[in-house]
Amino acid sequence: MWYAPDKYKREMPNINEEMSLLSGELLDKEAKISLARFLRANLGITTELISGIKLAPYQEVTLKGLMNRNFSMCVWGRGCGKTFIASVFCFLQCVFEPNTKILIAGPTFRTARFIFNHLEQIVDSKGAELLAQAFGAKTKRNDQFEWKINGGSITAIPLNGEKIRGFRANVLVLDEFLLLPEDLITNVLMPFLVAPQNMKERLEIREVEDRLISEGVIKEEDRMVFENDSKMIALSSASYTFENLYKTYKEWTDKIHSKEETDATYFISQMGYEALPEEMIDPIIIEEAQTGGTSNASFQREYCAQFTDGSDSYFSAKKMYECTVPDGQAPTTRIAGEKGKKYIVGIDPSFSNSPTSDFFAIAVLELDEERSQGILVHNYAVAGGDLKDHIKYFSYVMDSFDVEMVIIDNAGYQFIDSCNESNDFNHNLKFFDFDSDAEGTDYEVMIKRARREYNRQDQRIVFKQVFTSSYIRKANEQLQADIDHKRVWFASRATANNVEFQKASSQKINLKMPAGETILDLIETQDNLIYQTKKQCTLIEVKSTARGTQTFDLPLHLKKSSSIDRARRDNYTTLMLGNWAVKCYYDMINLPEGPEETFSPIIIH
Repeated sequence: MWYAPDKYKREMPNINEEMSLLSGELLDKEAKISLARFLRANLGITTELISGIKLAPYQEVTLKGLMNRNFSMCVWGRGCGKTFIASVFCFLQCVFEPNTKILIAGPTFRTARFIFNHLEQIVDSKGAELLAQAFGAKTKRNDQFEWKINGGSITAIPLNGEKIRGFRANVLVLDEFLLLPEDLITNVLMPFLVAPQNMKERLEIREVEDRLISEGVIKEEDRMVFENDSKMIALSSASYTFENLYKTYKEWTDKIHSKEETDATYFISQMGYEALPEEMIDPIIIEEAQTGGTSNASFQREYCAQFTDGSDSYFSAKKMYECTVPDGQAPTTRIAGEKGKKYIVGIDPSFSNSPTSDFFAIAVLELDEERSQGILVHNYAVAGGDLKDHIKYFSYVMDSFDVEMVIIDNAGYQFIDSCNESNDFNHNLKFFDFDSDAEGTDYEVMIKRARREYNRQDQRIVFKQVFTSSYIRKANEQLQADIDHKRVWFASRATANNVEFQKASSQKINLKMPAGETILDLIETQDNLIYQTKKQCTLIEVKSTARGTQTFDLPLHLKKSSSIDRARRDNYTTLMLGNWAVKCYYDMINLPEGPEETFSPIIIH
């Protein structure tokens, strides 16, 4: 259903009817103007003519909305083609509006590059020969992709630090809008749209008008009216109702329905998979996703583009949001430890080389010794990597953070042995015996024994955690309680804190970056993994077996997926491990001093 309030309804000339009435010969200028008007009114024909792409009706309607409104938002389900529609919009906008400067940005530079790369694929495809002629020089740097077109440019940039403030553009395309910091949108991005792109031209026209009015040639009401051609386009899947995306969605919806006339105009498109043409839907994927139930909150957000309140999962999304350090405040995500701070590391190894395997995951929690709490500040998540690469990354973690304790899944404790034997690992970690699953007096005995064996100087700081049904239940209950009572925190984004971002980007770290990536990508990845960890937590379902044993796992329909991009839970597992280790660490160091429980020899007379 498409809806437009009365204030947006205008008497539009029927360009096609006008074109049909043309007869005889046209002057060269008239022919060019007529062709431009026809192509602008028929975006589907234009797109197919210059790029070889045939648009679906909903895509053509969406493009008209994006090109005719100042503020546009597409809240689309998975598979609806947000990246595609953004790419097509970019070249159409530049073709019809010469000298347009478009900035493509997202929560990570990788996100912005994805739209830029998709645009490249369209331009390089068969049938896009006319479109390719419109583009000029192209430059690619570690922190900026730019392509000249029709006197303007299309530029992909990262949204971090002060760099964004130095750019000038009249069109902003923001992908994954739900992940962008509210403060960045309000204080940095919105001001982009205040100053018009052709300010110099406007000032010159005003000077001429002032002179003509003073000479009595024209009147005040005869001044030229400048249209606001600035645009901001927000692309996103649906989110929770407590997040900024929904807040912005509601504000823009209210302005659309409001009877108040404003200079700015708005367009919102909200579309789930059911609105797509049948030929554009992969029924197998939808059927697989639906096995968890069409009322499942995750399915509603991901595929139906519906906002949900986030209170229906075992780990409340809203409460995790409240346990997240606000952007602009510390601590932020870390790529190296803060001086004077101590850290706990949780490891959930995976030794498969398949890209569809589980993540090899690591979580680093910063200890807040004043409140005896942990803050998740660093993550690692790689599927199908080589063991040597995991070892190198763990070595980087050990070198960069002052690690007090390491907890690792008992099934993968051999990883520590492999690290000690590797030339890429600069440490010699040792295990201490600790059955953290013990209860009552047995736990007290284990804590005392662990405290005696634990030795920071000797690097005897690692303990193996057996995943018994009892431990799984207690560790999940502990994590849930700590989230509910704000005893575990999630770091804020370093990219949203200019001081912390500059500090992080200038740090020297002992890690070789993958080809084509820089320390910027590492910082952005950490910001994203905090969000992904919380998202994994919200997917966890609790079920009871016939014998009363509780299981904590992904929904069945997500577990059945075997794709590379399938849902995983390994960062949630490392968070659970790390949070449990934080509890054990404080239990150990807060143990009251007492007599050593050792044998004392005596002389018998």
